[in-house]
Amino acid sequence: MPTLRMVLAERITIPVRLLPRAYVAGAIYPRQAHHAFRERPNLLYHMAAKVIVPEHTMLITPLSQGFGAEVSQFDCAEGGAPEDIARLQQAYSTYHLLIFRSAKPLAPERQVEITGWFGTLLAEEARWTTLNNAEPSGHVVLPFHSDMSFLEDPLAGISLYPEALPRTATTTSFVSNALAWDRLTGADKQQLAGRRALHIYDGAANLGFDWPVFTYWHPACIAHAKTGRSMLFISEHHVEQIEGIEPAQCKALLQAVFAVLYAPEYRYEHIWHTGDLVVWDNFAIQHARPAAADPADGQRIMRRVQLGKAGFMAQAQRVRQASGG
Repeated sequence: MPTLRMVLAERITIPVRLLPRAYVAGAIYPRQAHHAFRERPNLLYHMAAKVIVPEHTMLITPLSQGFGAEVSQFDCAEGGAPEDIARLQQAYSTYHLLIFRSAKPLAPERQVEITGWFGTLLAEEARWTTLNNAEPSGHVVLPFHSDMSFLEDPLAGISLYPEALPRTATTTSFVSNALAWDRLTGADKQQLAGRRALHIYDGAANLGFDWPVFTYWHPACIAHAKTGRSMLFISEHHVEQIEGIEPAQCKALLQAVFAVLYAPEYRYEHIWHTGDLVVWDNFAIQHARPAAADPADGQRIMRRVQLGKAGFMAQAQRVRQASGG
């Protein structure tokens, strides 16, 4: 018999078929749980409950913001049983952002391995890179965005792991494109459906880079590659124009959309701790650096692994060639 522990959570989402009846019986509502298990074995059982689980069972706990989940009781350094990977992949498709807490240092190769569970690793560039607050790109404030949305092939996913953290708290903010689309008014959805948004990036010179101005039209609403769920694909950092809408009307529409998308109660603010690994779907999730990472407060070095079809440098070179630069 495995060692058992009592887990108390505000809201737990568990595939009932994964819980032996003895464990389900530990729920606050054992009779309903047994009925669900017997009548609907594929049901996701939502409950505010105490659930008895084996001591070393990996737990996936949804965040209160309506997206994202925290993974606990998983060994980031060595874990990876097939059944755990399958559960993590399902959670990634459902919640779009996963937060792993680890007490052990995570080697770069292991971060690459874990990130690769969730998609295709970029093959043409370094397997991992770092963002360092000693450089402008690593310390400036960044508005909400999805990486490389101004190119034909935005990144599919990203993972970050802190190699060094400053003395003061440092954060990354996240919002959900999928949740935002669900919460838009019917009128706003109707205006955006079938239209494209122009994604622009022209700030490279401010960071010391000799890049051309990047522009690309993407649908304002996209479908999740695995689930088909509708997702907004517009950000405050890169989008100011919607196809076929006059400038004044477009400005008003974007203000309304951003008010929904960036509502404080639907943001997740991740305070970084040593050992954290955060992995997210770049199409479904936007991220921001809400405050400058001042080097005077200490080093902030984030190791980054990317998923996607094509890397930035290859696409930037194509844009440069196409523009005659």
